[in-house]
Amino acid sequence: MTGEDKLSMLWDERVVTKRLLHFGRSLDLGDWQGWRSCFTDRIGVDFKRLLGQDEVRIDADLWVEMVERALSPVRRHHTYTNFNITFDGDRAHAVVYMTARHWAATDIGVSHNTQYGWYDFHLIRRDPDWLIDRYKHDFQWVDGNSGILDVHDPALSELSSKIFTEENFEAARQANRG
Repeated sequence: MTGEDKLSMLWDERVVTKRLLHFGRSLDLGDWQGWRSCFTDRIGVDFKRLLGQDEVRIDADLWVEMVERALSPVRRHHTYTNFNITFDGDRAHAVVYMTARHWAATDIGVSHNTQYGWYDFHLIRRDPDWLIDRYKHDFQWVDGNSGILDVHDPALSELSSKIFTEENFEAARQANRG
């Protein structure tokens, strides 16, 4: 590997790391336009461990709308560590440990919910940047009150019915074969 190759790899690693940090910071700030800028137009989303649904491939705008609706009522704080990034041409894979803290005032139970685990990101180079094309949220354990994340919100249920469809499950299966 030449010095130029090493420098290019370091630069790509830095750009991917910055993208993933922007992902978390935008999420925490509720900068939904900034968060949307992290994704390709259609994305694979796997939150099976948390939501109980298989991976889907959907319009990124719809996913951002869903997450905004789900997380806006709570304060959020995501911390990322242990970045492990590999490259294959114009594709990158990153496993990033995360602690996702959520807080809301409540009369029932504690006011926090914290997830400890990692994200599994797949990115595509779109010069001069890298964008998230697919990601998986996984956790080892959860602490606190999952009731502060209101999954019974009718608008959230309506968005879920648009996201978790057989067509979107099949789109994810097709994308993962290729």
